[in-house]
Amino acid sequence: MFEKSGIFYDAMYLVGFALMMVWNLADHKRYGIKKRDAVLTTLYTYVCGVIGALMMGFIYTKVNAAFGFEENSNVAIFGAVVFTPFLLLIFPIKHRQWKSIMDMLAPGILLILTCAKFGCFINGCCVGFVCDWGVHYKNSDVTNFPVQIFEVATMLLVLLLTQLYVRKAKRFVAGTAYPITFAVYSVTRFCWELFRFYPEEGMRHLICGLTFWQCVCCVTFVVCVTIIAVLTVKARKQPEIQEQ
Repeated sequence: MFEKSGIFYDAMYLVGFALMMVWNLADHKRYGIKKRDAVLTTLYTYVCGVIGALMMGFIYTKVNAAFGFEENSNVAIFGAVVFTPFLLLIFPIKHRQWKSIMDMLAPGILLILTCAKFGCFINGCCVGFVCDWGVHYKNSDVTNFPVQIFEVATMLLVLLLTQLYVRKAKRFVAGTAYPITFAVYSVTRFCWELFRFYPEEGMRHLICGLTFWQCVCCVTFVVCVTIIAVLTVKARKQPEIQEQ
């Protein structure tokens, strides 16, 4: 039996931020980013992530309201993935190697998502479907499939595989670490949505037969793949331009 803990949930965001800072300080030289710039960028990124999460929570609430559902969210951490790259542009980041910056930030942002999702597990939000053998939260009459834990495990696997690719690929294209990471994450999130509990069945078929988050996953995946394709094509043409 678990008792909901909002304090623990909030603390997990700070744990994720600390892990991102440690990771970036250990990895900034790989991308040619100075230590001071890595620290400042990490701080800016966390602020942008919070703003992005608030923006996505607002959108989620408004969309549900438009379809007649009362489900709402003050913050939605997926917003950190979607909006952070754009929000960072408004901050006075001195280091302007944008591709390198996004490559450096990708694993840290995924770590924050991982910590936040573990916080969801403890807090009893974003639960899985009702079953007889799941997690029983205090003051709840049912037990739920612990989908959050499976999401945490999947995100750690995504982190491992994408970082192996970034570090071992012979033809890694600068700027693609972020879209690769979150294209894969979007696929896993889309699948785990199938196991998530919704208070009203209609929320499972909100838009085109998909949940709100599955729609966000689809859009994110398409945008990420497009960015990868564009950067890859440009990288292949670059040697030709230099030769001319």
